[in-house]
Amino acid sequence: MISMFPRQMSFVRDGNYGQAVVLLLTTLVAVLSVVFLAAYIGHLGAEKVASANAVDAIALSAATWEARGLNVIAALNDGILQCLRLIRWTCVLWAAMAIAACTGLGLPAFLNYSKRAAGIIRSSWDTALQFAKWSEKARDAIPFLILAETAKLSRELKVTGALYPFDPGGPHDHEQTLELHLVPGPPITLADALSPIHKVKRTIRKWKWAKRVAGRIVSIIDSVLQSSLGSTLAPIKMLVPEDDLPDRQKVRFAGSRAVSPVPIPFFPSPSKVPFVFEASAEPYGGGATEMSWRSRLTEWRRER
Repeated sequence: MISMFPRQMSFVRDGNYGQAVVLLLTTLVAVLSVVFLAAYIGHLGAEKVASANAVDAIALSAATWEARGLNVIAALNDGILQCLRLIRWTCVLWAAMAIAACTGLGLPAFLNYSKRAAGIIRSSWDTALQFAKWSEKARDAIPFLILAETAKLSRELKVTGALYPFDPGGPHDHEQTLELHLVPGPPITLADALSPIHKVKRTIRKWKWAKRVAGRIVSIIDSVLQSSLGSTLAPIKMLVPEDDLPDRQKVRFAGSRAVSPVPIPFFPSPSKVPFVFEASAEPYGGGATEMSWRSRLTEWRRER
């Protein structure tokens, strides 16, 4: 009677071998599917973030080059002002020596300084003119540098897209022309910087007690200025930001980055549809002579 039960149990088990294996395989497939799906979704999320960061980096790089160009021009404008200050202070010292010479003191020193002052004024004005020319060249060259840097960064980040505006040689607008939105400022003449010496000339001419000496000093000043500076000096116009520069000086990059395969053997490749984003950036801050231009992202990000 007791031996009957083991025989019955053995008979029941004879037809159920392998059921645990089926259950184990089903569980493993479900677990591995969840793991692979998590890896797949995580990879797509990482690729999406990488694509967005790449587009942002390219747009920000273009705006950074715009800011650098504005800083270079601001530095050149500051150099122009420094040259004009040097001319003005040279004329102030020259005027003080002219007054001293009218009193009979320091006439030889005035004569010697008159020769040196003319050279200082001439070289300073020529330097200011050269700075103004370099400003024009920098304004024209920066858009091409922006395009070159955008193309280089796009290759490094494996992004396909386009920068907008894109035409560095078009008309002065905001629609299609990539440029620095700067315009010539008010004219600066050499007479403005020479005003101290001109004021002294008009003053000492009225001194009746030193009429003879004053006339000689004025003639020396006139002859030195005329012979060394001439009368055909064109005024200088510094490049200054347009009034609506914050609304116009923007760049936008729209691009896509292909999704890389998942680094897992025999794993299916991700979708071939790339992530497409847009990013807009602009330089901000600074002024005509303030070297503090920076760049920042300003607008939207969009996925298609």
